[in-house]
Amino acid sequence: MAHRTMILAAALPMRRGAAPACAARRSVTGMAVLALAAAAAAVAGCEDPSIKFNQHGLAYYAAGDYTHARAAFEEAISLNPDVGKYYFNRGTCEQALGNWDAAIFNYEMAQRLSPGIVEAFNNQARCLLEKGQPEQAQQALVTGTVANPYNGDAFVNVAKFFEARADMANARLWMAKGVAADPDNAGTHLEFANFLLKTGEREKAIEEYRKSLYLNPVQPEVSAKLSELSPAGTQLPPPKPQTQ
Repeated sequence: MAHRTMILAAALPMRRGAAPACAARRSVTGMAVLALAAAAAAVAGCEDPSIKFNQHGLAYYAAGDYTHARAAFEEAISLNPDVGKYYFNRGTCEQALGNWDAAIFNYEMAQRLSPGIVEAFNNQARCLLEKGQPEQAQQALVTGTVANPYNGDAFVNVAKFFEARADMANARLWMAKGVAADPDNAGTHLEFANFLLKTGEREKAIEEYRKSLYLNPVQPEVSAKLSELSPAGTQLPPPKPQTQ
């Protein structure tokens, strides 16, 4: 089965409070190029060298070299084991390589350290589905909404799980929960609108498209869809006023 492209996290970790000399004393192992990059990072203002390993891992992953990407993320974790994004990134490598159990372990670590990484729950669910465990996959997605009660994406992930199983009633319920939990998320309204259009709720879909466009007016595809669906002469919604 083809693997979906998974989102990788590149945000910088928090400093662990080490004194400037600590990084220089660390023993850096692994590929020579990465070791040199980490050493240079440590010298340059004693930046956490795990950042460089994470960046190298992202580059390898983008190039489709999941084995070397995994090795780089492992180095990042060894240097700073408290960054959830590093485990998430290593999990995406394991998932791309078909190592479902290893991927699940990394996603669970990411969830424990950084529960705000919604895709850690979604990717875990995908791995569980690959293992033939749909009930556990559903539970992982629902857990994602508990950990992120105001993030519409977490609820949309549950909705899509049910939609894929033709359970449209539950899919609609979770879509509605998503827009209620995260009413200022243009993307969540857009997902709900697309779903409603597929299920034949045209007027409700138009309403959700308009809400999405109001929140984010730079969506040409949504503007085109509204023009297509709305009666002639209907005005597009004005953009939401921006605070300074």
